[in-house]
Amino acid sequence: MKLQNEMFNVVGGNADNVQIRLNASHLIYQAHFPGNPITPGVCIVQIIGELLQQRTETSLSLQKVTNLKFISPISPVDNPDLEVSFADVSVSDSEVKAKGSILAGEEMKTKFSLVFNRK
Repeated sequence: MKLQNEMFNVVGGNADNVQIRLNASHLIYQAHFPGNPITPGVCIVQIIGELLQQRTETSLSLQKVTNLKFISPISPVDNPDLEVSFADVSVSDSEVKAKGSILAGEEMKTKFSLVFNRK
């Protein structure tokens, strides 16, 4: 399921620090959770994957979650503007490894270390 241009939009930044804006009216937020929308963890991982696909210009699938910490909830109402910061991205013939964080202003929301297979 592709989320870009539906659940979120890229609004600026560069390859290492991508500025995104969440769409609070997206269908997923009506179910998770009505009246108090929170971005599901699986959607956070999908957003990271889609940004990496753009960066590497290749199709990716999640292989392994090395480390994933949801430090505080990401609300599309309270924190629609986020920065996905890639501290380290390594690309080989078969995989892409990425470490980084998601911030709402100065507030750390998520830390991640993920491995994706290149298709």
